[in-house]
Formats: sequence, structure tokens, C-alpha cells
Amino acid sequence: MPDVLAGTEVYTHTLATLQEQTGHEVAVITPHIEHDYPGQIKPHYIYDGIKVYQFPETANPTDRQVHYGKKKPEGLEHFVALLQQLEPDVIHFHELNRSVGFTVEHVKLARQSGAKVFFTMHLSSYSCNTNILIYNNELCDGIIRRNRCTECSYKALFNIPSILAKPLSRLSLVSCNNGITEKMPDGKLKTVLSVPAYISRIKNNLDELVTHVDQLISYSNWYKEILLKNGVPAYKITVVPAALVTSAKHEINKTFQPPGLPIKMVFVGRLQSTKGLHLIIEAMRSFSSNQVQMDIYGRPEETDYYKRCIHDTTEMDLIKWKGEIKREDVVECLSQYDIFCLASTFSEMSPLVIQEAFAAGIPVLASKVYGNIEQITHGKNGLLFEFDSSESLKEQIQALIENPILIREMKGSIVPPLNFNLVNESYLRIYASH
Repeated sequence: MPDVLAGTEVYTHTLATLQEQTGHEVAVITPHIEHDYPGQIKPHYIYDGIKVYQFPETANPTDRQVHYGKKKPEGLEHFVALLQQLEPDVIHFHELNRSVGFTVEHVKLARQSGAKVFFTMHLSSYSCNTNILIYNNELCDGIIRRNRCTECSYKALFNIPSILAKPLSRLSLVSCNNGITEKMPDGKLKTVLSVPAYISRIKNNLDELVTHVDQLISYSNWYKEILLKNGVPAYKITVVPAALVTSAKHEINKTFQPPGLPIKMVFVGRLQSTKGLHLIIEAMRSFSSNQVQMDIYGRPEETDYYKRCIHDTTEMDLIKWKGEIKREDVVECLSQYDIFCLASTFSEMSPLVIQEAFAAGIPVLASKVYGNIEQITHGKNGLLFEFDSSESLKEQIQALIENPILIREMKGSIVPPLNFNLVNESYLRIYASH
């Protein structure tokens, strides 16, 4: 913060603030990618009461040697210098990458500093190359299998048709296993054929994390199960359930208005393809503004995806773009709507916005991916539609239009989310027990 205000940043900032309030000294360390932002590094600043330290990371994000683990990332010495300056008792990682930014190499150096080391896993990408956890249109069991994960990566990341993905995965495995890929010159062909090596690195990184951290923390039970399936010992994993950030305060309104049309739907979040806005737009084409209305809140982005979404809704009076909203105003804003729509196109760990919707007293209409289905029971506190299917989403919206009283029934089943103070207390216990 303040440059990025997504879920992980909000989670980390809230935790740091509560730890400061309970008498601990807290600082946030973040790598600053010189390649992307030359000359803009801020060695030290304070954001909303929390000390932030940036250190320079000079590696080129496209450096394949770093990307595939053949070369250590640059900037490690600056990270070590900061640790020596701050002398932390606890080093708590909230994000790791495979090239630039924080990596497993930083975790190793943190361990060598003598501090206790912890890592909260906010994404499923630590075991899944696609971060989607969908295989052949079904929820994947999450086990890292080199052959299957290679084939899946070709389909999900390279948009290669299924009929070609399987033979290509076999070819790339043979090429990697025989050292052919390694000898190829850098280029698109080498990138494509290197996927099996990348899958191997994901497994190796996970194994190294287990070795060098005191505890891995997941805030979902479903991801704990996937870690166990991949050989992570149970004693190394702690689940700290998702909770509502303390800055969002709102009493659930139990006095429901009579249900009726139009259904007032809302989305709040990043305006990116991973949030499935294109699916929402496509589903909405089948309805009129007398049946359903959708308001979209989020920071406008200079991306082709965002511009395309704006263009595609130019003639749709049932969709309105409402701009950015302050984090502390989200729950109050959501309470003015009938239902929240989250069309995630990947398996988010446990979307905080679902907690915010429940705090506002409204149900959630969401795609069937792991992070959503752990929090939502279909027909009870929300509705679920098939992954990556605007048609399935349309069917659920149609069901609400035909039976709007269902919204009132679901509102009555919503359980208020946990308070983030409980998350802080859990972490302090974890720190103290290692």
C-alpha cells in the first residue's frame, strides 16, 4: 500500500495494525522492482501508521534463468541488509514468486537470520501452475503430477486445444528428461517445452518451504487438504480461518424489504479477467433492466481487458460502472444491494469480499471454485454456478428473477463473519509456540 489495495495487501495491513495495537513493533518489507519502476524506490515511509521498507530488486522479470531457478534473483543482499538493520524476532511472508520479488531464496536467508519464519499462503499457485485448480472442467484434486500439470498448463495458460495438449506434453517431457530443452536457445519454443521443468520447480519450492519455515498457514481448509496430498506434514500446517477486516463495521440488517424486481446485483473488486467480469457481462445480455441491474465498483485500469468490458457494456443500461470505492465503505455499500456476484475464473484461497458481503447481510452468487464453495452453501447463503460458464450464471440469475423471495430466505441464513481480532490472536499464539 498505497500502490496496491488487493486482498493480500488489506489482510497484511490489518494484521500489522492489530499487532501494533497489541504492543508489538511491526514493519513491512517489500521488494521494489527497479526494472518496472526505475528511480522510484522509497527506502522508508509510513503508511497509515505502519512502517514500510523497500529494497531494490534489479532483476529483469523476463530473465528465464531466474524464472526457472537456474540463477538466484538479484537484490538478495539488500534484503539481508534490511534484516540486519531491523533484527526481527519473527519474519512473516505473505507472498512468494518464482522469479523477481520474494522467492524461496529469501525464505532461506530469513531462516539463516535466526528469526522464526512463517508463511501465509494467499494463493493456490504454490502447488498449481495455473492457479485455477480445474482439470477437464472439474475441480482438480490438487496433487502435483508432472505429466498432467504440464498438459493442463498448455490448455489453461497457452490456450492450446486439448487434442494437441496431450501429445505436446509428452514431447516436452521427453525433451526435458533428455536435456534437449536446456540446450535450446532462449525463445518461445524453449518456453513452451520448458513447462515440465517449471512444474518440477513448483514441487521443489514447496518441499523447500516445508524445510525452511516454522509453519505454513492457510486460511482455508480445502487448501490444507491439498498441501497434505502433496506430502506436506500435518504438523507444518495451521489453518487460520478467514475473517472480516476490522475497518469494515456494519450490523447485518435483519429487517428485510419485500423481495421484488429488479434484482439489484453488485460486484466490488479488481477489474481483471480473473474476476470473470466478461462472464457477468455475457450473462446479463439475456435480461432487461426491469429484471436485474448490476453495479460494478473498482479502480479503472489501463488494460485491454478493462477497455473491452467498458466497450461491451456501452449499450447495456442494466450495467453501471461506479468507479473506485474506499475499503472502509465497502460493507455499507454492499448492504444496499440484493446479492453480490463473484465470477472467479481461478481458485481464490478464500475471497475476503465474500466475508464483506456476509457482513453486509447479502448472499453471494459465485462460480464453483474451491475458495468460493468452502464459504457458500448453494441455496442457503448464496448460489453457485458452473466454472467459466456464462450460461450457468444466466440460469441462476433467471432463478432469482422467477423467485425473488429466495433472496430473503438466503439472507436469513447468513452467519456473520469472524472478527479479524481473532486472526491476530491466532497468529500471536502461532508465533509464541515455535
